[in-house]
Amino acid sequence: MWRNPNDPARNEQYVVVVNSMTWPNAGSGKLDGTRTAWPLQELNNNEEIFPLAQVKHCPDALPCAWGVLLAKRNITRFSYAPGGVTLDLGMKVDVHRRQQDSRRNFHTSIAVPADVPAISYQRVLQESVSLPYGKVYRVDMDYGITYQICAQRVNAAGRAVDKCDIPYI
Repeated sequence: MWRNPNDPARNEQYVVVVNSMTWPNAGSGKLDGTRTAWPLQELNNNEEIFPLAQVKHCPDALPCAWGVLLAKRNITRFSYAPGGVTLDLGMKVDVHRRQQDSRRNFHTSIAVPADVPAISYQRVLQESVSLPYGKVYRVDMDYGITYQICAQRVNAAGRAVDKCDIPYI
């Protein structure tokens, strides 16, 4: 007996969540970032920390300002809905002169020199998001930073039933 009539497991399918965090590369200006895919069942109370990155902003007639991006995504709850899933999505984006990331067996930091203008920007998002299968939910932020998330069903053979149009970086 299934707990939720919208659970794709009824059709021998499971759900994968594809998400990405992108930004313009501070050196080349080309799109940079990371894209990951996670089985939905593994996302309950899952925090993803994206890699540190440098961003820059060059206003007219002023020197460019630089910042270090630290971004985290958290999904605290999910449920199956007709034609998709609903997620409680939390995200924190923090751009400042200096950032560090410390995880088990992994420590890194990036800093903008003191004589270079620095960006200070923060965006916190906490909302319930309905994701129809195959539709991309997008959050555009300052300095060209973008977060995208999409849910897709996968069949028993491991093939995607839905297409998430989130490009590989």
